[in-house]
Amino acid sequence: MTAEKLDLLVFGDTAVDYFYEVDRLPKVHEASDVRSGRRFYGGMGANTAVVAKSLGLKVGLVSVIGTDADDYRAYLEHLGIKLYLKGIFGETTKSMFFKTNGNEISFFQKGVTEKLDELDLEREFGLGMFKNTSAIYLGRTYLKLQRQAVKHSGDRLKVYNPGYGVFGFEKIPRDFELLVKSVNILILNKHEAEHLESLGYKPTKARGPATVIITNGSSGCSIYTKTSEVDVGVYKSKVVDASGAGDAFNAGLITALLKGHEIYDAVRIGNATASFVVEEWGCQTNLPSWDKVLERHSQII
Repeated sequence: MTAEKLDLLVFGDTAVDYFYEVDRLPKVHEASDVRSGRRFYGGMGANTAVVAKSLGLKVGLVSVIGTDADDYRAYLEHLGIKLYLKGIFGETTKSMFFKTNGNEISFFQKGVTEKLDELDLEREFGLGMFKNTSAIYLGRTYLKLQRQAVKHSGDRLKVYNPGYGVFGFEKIPRDFELLVKSVNILILNKHEAEHLESLGYKPTKARGPATVIITNGSSGCSIYTKTSEVDVGVYKSKVVDASGAGDAFNAGLITALLKGHEIYDAVRIGNATASFVVEEWGCQTNLPSWDKVLERHSQII
C-alpha cells in the first residue's frame, strides 16, 4: 500500500494545557486567588501540527498519548491530521500556566510524554511515513526519537526546535550535537540560546544547520546563515496570551518554505502566523488561514 503523501511530519508531544488568571503571583508560603481557569489542547508537537494544518498543509503527527485523552485524539482526527499515536496507559502530559499582568509561572507534569524516547519508529509504525513526506519537524529534546527520524528522512527539509528542553542540560549531550548537525534549520528563543552558550555551545556557530533562527518575542527574531545575519520584525498585535507563539511561528515558517518562499520571507510569514495565536488564550485557538497570514505578512516592516 502506498503511504499517504504528507507535506509535514511532526515528531513531538501532545499535552493538555490549563491556564489560570490569578490576582498576583504569590511568593513562597503565600496564596493568591484564581480569577478564571480554562482547559485547552496543547503540546509543542501537536500545536505545530494543528497550526500547519490550518495553513493548508497535509500533516502527520508522531506522538504518544495517555488513556485520559480520547477527546484529544478524536479532535486531531477530526482536523484531518494523520496520526501515528501510541496510546499508553497513564496520564497525558499536563502544562499549568498561572498568569497575571504579562507575567507567569509554569508547571509541567510529564505524564506519558517521556515515553516518546522509547518509541521504535520502524516497529511501531513502519517507515512508510517517510517515503512521501516533504519535511519533518522535531520538537523538544526527545533525542533518541529525533535521531531515528533524521536517520530515515534522507534529504527532506528538517527543522528542529528543542524548546525549553535545553534547560535540562547540565552539559551538551552528544546526541544533541549530532542531531543539530543533521538538520537544515535550528530554532531557539533568546533564553534557550543563552543557556546553551553558558554551557559552552554557541548555536550560531554550530556545525551543521545552514540556518539558525533566534526568536526574541515582541522584538522579532534574527536569522543566522553561514554568510549573514538579518533581523526580522513582527506584526504588532494585541497579545492576550503568548503561549504557543513559537509553535505557530514554526508552522508558518515551514509552510512558507514548502510553498517556495526564501528564508527571510518565510521567517516574516512565521511571525505573521504567531501574531494570530497570541490574540486569544490557548495554543490552538484563533487559527489563521494562509490568506490571512499573507495579509499580515505584507504589513511587517
